[in-house]
Amino acid sequence: MAKETKIANPYKTHWYHRKLPYWFRKDRDRPEGTRSRPEVVRFEVEPGTKPNGKPPVRIFLGTESVQYRAERIFVWSVKKVRDPARVYEIYLMNNLKGIDRTGWKTGFTNYRYAIPTLAGRKGRAIYNDVDQIYLADPGEMFDMDMKGAGVAAITEHENAVMLIDCEKMIRDWTLEDVHAGKKHAHFKAAVHNKSLWVKLPGQWNSRDGEYPLEETKCLHYTTLHTQPWRPFPDQLRYSQSPLSKIWFQLEREADAAGFTLFTKDQPSQRFGEFIEQYQITHGQREAAQGEPIEDQFDGRRLRKSLKPVAKLIRQTGAKTILNYGAGQGRFYQSFPGESVESRFKCHPAWPGVKVICYDPGYEPFSKPYEGEVDGVISTDVLEHISEEDIPWVLDEIFRFSNRFVYFVAACFPAEKILPNGENAHCTIERPEWWKGQVEMAARRVPGVRWVLACEERQRFGKTRKYFKGGDSLAKRA
Repeated sequence: MAKETKIANPYKTHWYHRKLPYWFRKDRDRPEGTRSRPEVVRFEVEPGTKPNGKPPVRIFLGTESVQYRAERIFVWSVKKVRDPARVYEIYLMNNLKGIDRTGWKTGFTNYRYAIPTLAGRKGRAIYNDVDQIYLADPGEMFDMDMKGAGVAAITEHENAVMLIDCEKMIRDWTLEDVHAGKKHAHFKAAVHNKSLWVKLPGQWNSRDGEYPLEETKCLHYTTLHTQPWRPFPDQLRYSQSPLSKIWFQLEREADAAGFTLFTKDQPSQRFGEFIEQYQITHGQREAAQGEPIEDQFDGRRLRKSLKPVAKLIRQTGAKTILNYGAGQGRFYQSFPGESVESRFKCHPAWPGVKVICYDPGYEPFSKPYEGEVDGVISTDVLEHISEEDIPWVLDEIFRFSNRFVYFVAACFPAEKILPNGENAHCTIERPEWWKGQVEMAARRVPGVRWVLACEERQRFGKTRKYFKGGDSLAKRA
């Protein structure tokens, strides 16, 4: 009998595509999750459109913090091709509590098997990996005839795109087994042994262009070292994919539309929860660590930023500055002619400059400021904002300013603990992550100079890594 020829995996990332740091960090650091449930991006029926009466299309997206660019463009692609007469819900499965991710290939590998529980044990749900974009309405897949099966996928073992009947799969794909660390083989065996699989047309998981684009419904950027958004530059040697132009075109469209997953009017659920915690910390209850109320979030950490901001003031001729997240503003003096309680302040290091204090967690300064200013500073703020809301908060900061913005982001846990037991720094990321977020915001709201200082904790103290961009000083049109 002739020996069967093994077909090479065309999507494989080989050793020579890896950089040296990969071999020292093959199992990436994944701290314990902080989210009790996925955040949901919801697209309602478009205004002026008659609802078609079909059930909401539920998509559960496997994602992680480093995939922020891919995550945004995946959601944008759904927004572009969806049926405007129908509701769509995209559940972001990122950093979930109670699940040990040690040994996972990605930060979301086995979240997919928790979907029957997360979806309420009933109805249908689509699963997607974050490295995909839709070129056709996912509602078509959602409504397909599953012929009594529990899972539809292009093969019995390829589960990067799946349509799941949650009621049929709840007994075999349980949250308890995910918590227990069961592997892919366990969950796939349940599908195989009980004949729960039905074939999904391949166009719904076209891996790196298996199908002509005019036939492709969901394009999967499978090969790690050719993914256009390059999420792991420290780990991989990237090369260009012929399909990169499609992804970058979507990103340009999203930038032009000013698209973010959440907005000021529709923030994430965690955003409201954290604001409530900061309001408590600012004085509605006792401090979590016994610190005098008047000493908490007093704005004194601005001290290290006085000289860098003074330099930007000299370079741009700024006369007005908004302190976004000023805390209690105790580091300032009252602006001449203003009362002590006024939000209008000044500082001797910035002569002739009027500072407007804003902090949603401190009642005297919580009223939103209306209007533009020459510069915005935001120190000891960004790391206190839920990860999902960083993009729209950055956009808001950029839109306030005519000339410059100055950010400081801490990249380590805080000493303060919030009343609910969580660390006050709810978004702890590497400097490169913060740089990427600011660069994206600067593209969406162009024409403003920016400086980002990322503060890291070292053995002998704290150091700052600086990034800058947007050198044009012209007033934004």
